Amino acid sequence: MGTNTGIIDGLPADWAARRGPAAGVAHLWGRIRLGVGDGTIGCLKVADGTVEILPDREAEASLIADSPETLVGLLGGETHPVVARLQGRVSTTGNIALVIRIFLGLQAGSPWSGLVEKSQP
Repeated sequence: MGTNTGIIDGLPADWAARRGPAAGVAHLWGRIRLGVGDGTIGCLKVADGTVEILPDREAEASLIADSPETLVGLLGGETHPVVARLQGRVSTTGNIALVIRIFLGLQAGSPWSGLVEKSQP
């Protein structure tokens, strides 16, 4: 699996370069490998209230989304992680509690907010 953090299905070219504060993940530390379909596209690093996308590396958990829009919706806090999992739009492995805490925390504010349509559940 290769790492592809460039333009994906018309999403802004800078989506993977966005980083910064995310108050909802304060006091959380960890890495989640991110993928879409069969491809790994990077690693979400969370360090006490700051987030960024890194090239693929070791991680405590993995999240695979069914589409780039689902993944960016989760990163931006516009897609609820539990709902997406129940709908079969994401699968996770590893430390599931960390995945849920981080993606719920991103709903409080995220550098990726606003990159997808608000119509996603």
